Amino acid sequence: MDNYSNIPVVWQISALHLNKKTLLSGVILRDTPFNYESQISNFRNLINVCKSYFIGVYANKEILITTNDKTINTNTDKYGSFTIVIDHLHKGELIIKTTDNDKRLKILQTYPVIFQNTKSLFNVISDIDDTILISYTADLMKRIRALIFTPPQKRKVVGFTQNLLKEFEKHDTFVLYISKSESNLFALLTSFIKHNKLPLGNLILTPYLKYSQLFHPKKGRNYKLDKICFILNNTGTKNFVLLGDDSQKDMEVYSEVVKKFPKRILKIYIRQTKRKILPYQKRMWGKLELLGIPVVYFNDNTNMDFQNEINKLKHTSS
Repeated sequence: MDNYSNIPVVWQISALHLNKKTLLSGVILRDTPFNYESQISNFRNLINVCKSYFIGVYANKEILITTNDKTINTNTDKYGSFTIVIDHLHKGELIIKTTDNDKRLKILQTYPVIFQNTKSLFNVISDIDDTILISYTADLMKRIRALIFTPPQKRKVVGFTQNLLKEFEKHDTFVLYISKSESNLFALLTSFIKHNKLPLGNLILTPYLKYSQLFHPKKGRNYKLDKICFILNNTGTKNFVLLGDDSQKDMEVYSEVVKKFPKRILKIYIRQTKRKILPYQKRMWGKLELLGIPVVYFNDNTNMDFQNEINKLKHTSS
């Protein structure tokens, strides 16, 4: 990939259609990280992942965003991120410039930018780590080893959710991936999604991190809950299906979502990540079951008629 050293670049960007509005969000960096457009060695993956945490962000700067021939001023935050809701559905190109240079910034990603509404009766919100991508989040050493030494094309996919999401895609169901993984991993995650032919859904990730922040990231206790609630608050009466796992806090977060939006959640799928279910996982599962909506606790050996499953969800949502 070409190097645009010392010139800000757009690392991650999306235009997510809501109800007659668009959520524009992105990350601007001061240099070009590596994109996973071809297969690489384990050692090269190590270098690329580590290097991403030493790239500076374009922090606390004013930028200009042109959407539908209208230019909007906004600012990046201390993480180089920007988020703004505009009062129209964005179409066509997004043009981003800095206020001190009239040249448009290079958008690096080859992943889709615009995510439009579909005619599906419901949408899907899915976690990433240990829900679609085996990440070993409960085992720090295994997680680090998989992250830095294994290229995305060689990472293990969760077969159950892969097949379920592919079936959703056949029915034009829109998928959002909401994860506490940092934006540094955007290219790695999107490469994994494309390689495994998963739906090319919008990714909502936590801020881009520097090396000094890596071991003490401040991602916010309610990050996932807040993002999911924002999506539901801005998608009218659209129903949702939630996918997660039992290794972190998905069951706790999804319980809170159901309490806040009891009529909008059709079903919850939770992946069992270890052979033995721990006591706290049993407690959280019990709380989910008491909420009165269908829940599925699956493992890597669970069989399901996915087409029939989608048909039942469509019937429930109609």
